Amino acid sequence: MNNGKTRSTLLGVVGGYLVYTAYELFEGRADPNTTMTMAARIAFIVLFALAGAALVVYACVVWKRALREEDEKKKSEQDENAMK
Repeated sequence: MNNGKTRSTLLGVVGGYLVYTAYELFEGRADPNTTMTMAARIAFIVLFALAGAALVVYACVVWKRALREEDEKKKSEQDENAMK
C-alpha cells in the first residue's frame, strides 16, 4: 500500500508551499501599500518558514518509514514463500 508515500508527498508539497509563501512575504516586506504591520509580517514570515521546514522534514521521516515498512513486508512475504 502506498498510503505512507502518498501522505509524505502531500506533506512535502504543503511544506514547500508554506516556505514559498514565507519567501513571497519576505520579498514584499518593504511594500508601503499594505495594511499589515512590519512586526506582523515578520512574525508570519518566521511562522510560515519554520512550519514549512518542519513539514518537509516530517515528510522525509514518513517517506523513510513507509519504505522501511514496505521492505519488511516484502521480506516477510519472501520468507513465507521460502517456507512453502
